[in-house]
Amino acid sequence: MPGPSQRPPGRPLRRRPPSRFPFLAVSLAGVSVVLGAIGLQQVTAQPTERITFVVEEGLPHGITQESVEAAAEGIALSHEPFTLHVVERELEWDEYSNGETGDADIMLSIGNDPEDPDLALHDATRVAFAGEDYGDDYSTAATIRETFVNNRTLGHGPHAIIGAALTAADLKFDPGVRTPLLWAPLAALPMFAAILVMYRWMGRRRDERARYRAFGEAQLRLARAVLELETLQLRVEVAGAQLDRTLQARLQNDGKRVRGLTRDLARTEQSLVADLDRTSPPLKARSAEQLEADLQQFAADTLDLQRRADVLAQAAEVRSGHAGSRSILDRLALPLLQSIDEVLAHHDRYPAEARALVAHRARLLAIAQEVAAGVVTGTSPDREHDDGAHPGAPGATSGGPDADAQAAGLVTNHGRLLERWNAVEKDIRATAARMSRRVASPKTVPNATHVRTMNEAVDKRSRARVSAATAGATDSFTGLRAALGLGHGIDLGPLQATERVLELIDRRETDGQPAPLPPVTGSMPAIPSGLVVLVLPLMFSLGAGFVVSAQIEDSHIQYGRTLTGDRPLADLQVYGDPAAVAGPVEPREADPQTQADSLDLEYIRERMAKSLEFNEEGALLPADVELTVAILPAEQYIDYGPDPEYDHRIAIDYWDLLEAQQEVKQDVAAEFPEVLDPRTGDVALGQAILPVWILEDGTYAFDNFLTGEFSVGVSSRMGAYSFTGTKPTVHGAGDMADVSLGWRVAYELEDLGRAMEYNRLTVDNVSPAAVFWAVFLSAWTGILTVIMLGLAVIEAGRRRVGTATVRRQLSGLRTDLEQLALGLDLSRLDMVAVLGLDSATGGRAEQADQRLYESALVTAWREVDALERLPRREQRGEAWEARVNHVRRLVTTLATQQADVARRADELLRSQRFG
Repeated sequence: MPGPSQRPPGRPLRRRPPSRFPFLAVSLAGVSVVLGAIGLQQVTAQPTERITFVVEEGLPHGITQESVEAAAEGIALSHEPFTLHVVERELEWDEYSNGETGDADIMLSIGNDPEDPDLALHDATRVAFAGEDYGDDYSTAATIRETFVNNRTLGHGPHAIIGAALTAADLKFDPGVRTPLLWAPLAALPMFAAILVMYRWMGRRRDERARYRAFGEAQLRLARAVLELETLQLRVEVAGAQLDRTLQARLQNDGKRVRGLTRDLARTEQSLVADLDRTSPPLKARSAEQLEADLQQFAADTLDLQRRADVLAQAAEVRSGHAGSRSILDRLALPLLQSIDEVLAHHDRYPAEARALVAHRARLLAIAQEVAAGVVTGTSPDREHDDGAHPGAPGATSGGPDADAQAAGLVTNHGRLLERWNAVEKDIRATAARMSRRVASPKTVPNATHVRTMNEAVDKRSRARVSAATAGATDSFTGLRAALGLGHGIDLGPLQATERVLELIDRRETDGQPAPLPPVTGSMPAIPSGLVVLVLPLMFSLGAGFVVSAQIEDSHIQYGRTLTGDRPLADLQVYGDPAAVAGPVEPREADPQTQADSLDLEYIRERMAKSLEFNEEGALLPADVELTVAILPAEQYIDYGPDPEYDHRIAIDYWDLLEAQQEVKQDVAAEFPEVLDPRTGDVALGQAILPVWILEDGTYAFDNFLTGEFSVGVSSRMGAYSFTGTKPTVHGAGDMADVSLGWRVAYELEDLGRAMEYNRLTVDNVSPAAVFWAVFLSAWTGILTVIMLGLAVIEAGRRRVGTATVRRQLSGLRTDLEQLALGLDLSRLDMVAVLGLDSATGGRAEQADQRLYESALVTAWREVDALERLPRREQRGEAWEARVNHVRRLVTTLATQQADVARRADELLRSQRFG
């Protein structure tokens, strides 16, 4: 293995093999598209297979082979072909129980037992399925028979057979699932899975890129450490040669640790690269979890190596008095001095401690200036201000002829300088502690819990101060202090003491106290946001599953749905004599005066439209209908009598009613031939006959509409209730005698429109349990998908807005720095020429103060420049925003410092001018 000094900087990693996640996501999305296409085809599929009819001869109601085939033309279609055999006789046991139906798939008996006309309970034994027992599908058999009876009650003959055949096609010969309530969830589930897979893949890719980027940065840190290792060792040896044995041993031990850590990390890097490249032997390869942990540890170790190397190099320079000592000590002093300046802003409240802090600050700045004046060979450029320098200052040794003696003097003087520096820090801590005790009160720090929060707040403020002044190098700052023996075990030294004063002042100015902690007992625990995100969609999805499954269970009824009919009555004609109907007694205002006048197309249309104003759930007709009102003397067509249960009804025999309906159709067709379809004998499509039975006293009753629309489907309202024909209500007498016939025809047409809209209802061939789980899963996953995408959009928007805000702040910082730079000459005059002349240190402290100010200004300027020069893609994220915040705080401090210097200089000049 090559030694660390010969190791090249981190070599690039091999490209990882492509992930299977995108392929899986695309596959799932493809499955979703396929399921969606299949579902769309199933939902929108129209029947295309013809239904074959075999009709025995001699059947009643005009049902023949020819009329049925004529009625079936273009409409008797099914998703699967089948044959319907129509007979009148009762079916035999072998037919309806054993399924011996010959060549037919279904047998339908249209006959009836005269003693039981199937009006209450439809006889399922009159329907037989090939090879099946009717009892295995009793509901289907009863529904097919019911559809036939409904149509027969409406006066249909051949179309009654067609209606029964179409109902059988829907219930028995439709293998597909036609409900979108199932297909939509089925298509959504794979798409949701694809989104999750892609989301996971993108997260893994993001994590992998971050991991590789972090590993690359760690490699770069290690490579720099390896390349600078020999230079660092040389610095340690040069510095150690002039130190006493204790400090020399300490520096050498620190150097050995850095070299040892560098070698260990070089070996670790090679093994990590092998694992990432997948070139390690299987038995030696790390697991995924172990590799992740080792990568994180490697990054942390390289950071520690960089910190140790920086601290060791800086400590060696300070100990040996090298040229970099000034900038190192300036970096140590700057955060503390800025913190003291903020404390001194409250000097009027605590004058004694403030005066002491001013003196300590001047001493610290004088020491810094001594270092600045004595680090160069020859005469210091600031010698004219150094007359009162300490006899042991480094500048006193700068002109000696012997280089070794000069170096030894520098080491000795810097050792004394660090002792003096440490003494000044100790005095600052003591003074700040006294000030803290004066600021603090029982209300400010009432108990141990708040003491702990106070310590945490102080530590956070201190580290933020150092990060702002050193561009984030907090660890190197604390490590350097420890290496130089400053702070007596306190990481940040007196800075924490001054920041404690500021924290106490802030809390006292806000009356005090930090936000009260939540009580330990008796309070409701906060609900985790993740629980809300999971539980609320889960509860909503369960409710949606129950509601939809209950709806799908009764989807063939749908009696509560909104009606959509918008067609007015197309035409109106009258068969018979309206004068036979007793006129309305005291007709209502604006109503026709006679029954003949009320049978007017425009009047009936007006009445239908006006009724919609008072009925939000009403509607007009769903299709164009031409109505023939047949005014018929009841005694010529039917035998009727009073209903034994209701005084306002009459009772008509069912079989008598069926014969009367056939006679009515023939009589009306004789005058209006367009009413009937000549091929089938049923009422033509788009036509309707409303028989009005005129009773002996001039009162009247309505029969069922005889229409070209026939009943199809489960629980159709057309003809579903036999008593509307066999027990009609009598009108024209009693309290409603003033209501005209035309008004009642309009009302009956509204019922017809409602029945037509509820016709042709189909059954969704799917289990309610399957729909429940499909809807539940799709709703839950769909809501989670929306939440996930919504949160992603919100987070992306928040980051975009946050990034734009920070960029504007960075631009503003550039403007602020330009203003500070423009006032730099004036600042030098105020600090050095004005305040320095009145200084107890002979201006040395003010010179150091101005130099530190300018050094911090240059640091801030370079940091802003570096941040602006970053590629656009790197100008985002928490790390970048933290750097901008550090610079912003530093610029704010510098602006405050400049304003304070100008104020103090102005006050001094005013006092000197006016005494």
